[in-house]
Amino acid sequence: MKWDLSNIYRSFEDMTFQSDLSKLEVELAELVRWTEENFSSYENFENKVAYCLEKLNELSLLSGKLQSYASLTLSADTNNATAAKYLDIVREKMVSLFLVRVKLRRYLSAIDFDWDRAMIQNVREHAFFLREQRMLSKYLLSDAEEKILNLMRLTGSNAWNNLYHKVTSNLLCELEIDGEVKKLPLMKVRNMAYEPSKELREKAYYAELSACEQIADTVAQCLNSIKGEFLTEVGLRGYESPLQPMLIENRISYETFSAMMEAVKESTPTLRKYLVLKARMLGHERGLPWYDLFAPMGSYEKRWTFDEARSFIVQHLSTFSSELGSFVDGVFEKKWIDAETRPGKRGGAFCASIKALGESRILMSFDGTLDNVLTLAHELGHAFHNYCLRNETPLNSVTPATLAETASIFNETLLLDRLKKEAVEPTQKVSLLEKELSDVVQTVVDIYSRYLFESEVFERRKHGTIATSDLKEIMIQAQREAYGEGLDERFLHPYAWVVKPHYYYPTFHFYNFPYTFGLLFALGVYTQKDEPGFFEKYKRLLASTGKGTAEEVAASVGLDITRKEFWKSSLHLIEQAVDEFEALSKML
Repeated sequence: MKWDLSNIYRSFEDMTFQSDLSKLEVELAELVRWTEENFSSYENFENKVAYCLEKLNELSLLSGKLQSYASLTLSADTNNATAAKYLDIVREKMVSLFLVRVKLRRYLSAIDFDWDRAMIQNVREHAFFLREQRMLSKYLLSDAEEKILNLMRLTGSNAWNNLYHKVTSNLLCELEIDGEVKKLPLMKVRNMAYEPSKELREKAYYAELSACEQIADTVAQCLNSIKGEFLTEVGLRGYESPLQPMLIENRISYETFSAMMEAVKESTPTLRKYLVLKARMLGHERGLPWYDLFAPMGSYEKRWTFDEARSFIVQHLSTFSSELGSFVDGVFEKKWIDAETRPGKRGGAFCASIKALGESRILMSFDGTLDNVLTLAHELGHAFHNYCLRNETPLNSVTPATLAETASIFNETLLLDRLKKEAVEPTQKVSLLEKELSDVVQTVVDIYSRYLFESEVFERRKHGTIATSDLKEIMIQAQREAYGEGLDERFLHPYAWVVKPHYYYPTFHFYNFPYTFGLLFALGVYTQKDEPGFFEKYKRLLASTGKGTAEEVAASVGLDITRKEFWKSSLHLIEQAVDEFEALSKML
């Protein structure tokens, strides 16, 4: 299936697209002038704030629609020069939108006011946003510096990010299959990690490493430039470390972050135990080689067509909630999904919200594995989250990554539980349980290794450009520390930093730890699914993720995420799965 973008715009030459682009430029200029004229005094400040909120929401919808069309078009075809051109044009215009927010943030810094008690409803409804903006005002630069920083980012980190995606999405891996040497896209080869054939998994692993070596120096330059630029910004704004703005961005305290990471570190021996068990079952005595991390086990070898995946997902989500199932079926029907595997398409999977239309679009590469099915369900969870936010304003819909994974992981967990309950044979149960634990290892242990890697990269980047060989060394050391005896250190992945696009986001770093948060938080929410009235409470939770800190949103469903005990209780569910896996392994 390829997605349909025609109801966003029909083309870049479409009069509606061009008209909206012109409208954005004109109205942004008017709003900038308005702020300059009205934010010089504090008379009638509540009315001024209300008007600014109204215009910010209105222009966020318009700019988001334009940016979505350009970005989605480019994601589906990274060689589309027209899409790349217009994405840059829209981003450049959106600098003005950011500057208006900066001016509002600076204006709010001098106002000591309880926004929950405001007379104007629009202001009261945005009380959390206003409090957050006032807090962020202490990290502001001057208006001129903010403008320069954002304009320079267009030809700096944004350009390096574009280069990264262009290089990796066009990378072909060469490997022999059935006596024929083939050149295949990187993402197709990476998906071979889930193949039943050990020979094919191993060939794909070496083909991936060989291909990555060809572009490693270019990608290393992208990484150095993006991380170096961010370190400069961190210093200019007065943050204590590169991590601090990411904690603020994710709306969690250092107390919560530390509690989670300590619990994760303490859980690694149990998850390594699973890896050692899997290694022995596959005939390895020194831990798992990297190419067998995702090796399927047991007898669950079903290959899915896309239509079969649709039927399965809709059926089981409908069993939990007819509303959820109906929504998901509509996503397929309306062609909001691009699932083809083809050259030029960016790697990975994502779900993008098109707030102006109340719609989403999902991109992934579907090859028919169970992992593909669960990835699809995951992204459909994001789409349902967007659906729950449809009546919230853009400013009240900005969800931190920590909470953005709640619905997606909930979907995955629900479907995997259904599959495990339906499985009769021990070999089927082992297969599904192994799949679950394999994903957990990626979300807990591998992300821990990525956190260690990125922390060390930032530390070394302070002292100059990091060589490609050093980046490989840092990655290997991070994998050793996180995985320990669970992996065979002779077969690690020194180029994991090349194939993970998250390291290259210009304004969002330490991207991956929110996935760990999301998994463990979602498990905490999932345990309540059978309580009376849960689904309505669940929808309210998803609708509130843009209007509070992670701690506040969690407290709304009775969870205290500042305590290590909460994270350990979620990890305890995973430890039970390891024990079950061990028991089942003895039956085979």
